Amino acid sequence: MDEVKLSIEAIRVMLNISRAEMAERIGVNLDRYNRLASGESKMLATELYKLHEISGVPFENIKPTA
Repeated sequence: MDEVKLSIEAIRVMLNISRAEMAERIGVNLDRYNRLASGESKMLATELYKLHEISGVPFENIKPTA
């Protein structure tokens, strides 16, 4: 069975926080967050780690961007 992959935006909604707050929590500005959420930019390893750290979602369940 396939594992569920959550996008950065799905995780933000799950945490019930704003885009600005999510950006701050993963250490990026809002413009960078919006590019990650839309798939325009690829997520860096440091951003992926912070996303995992604040959400508790396992790495393998985070949908890569771009």
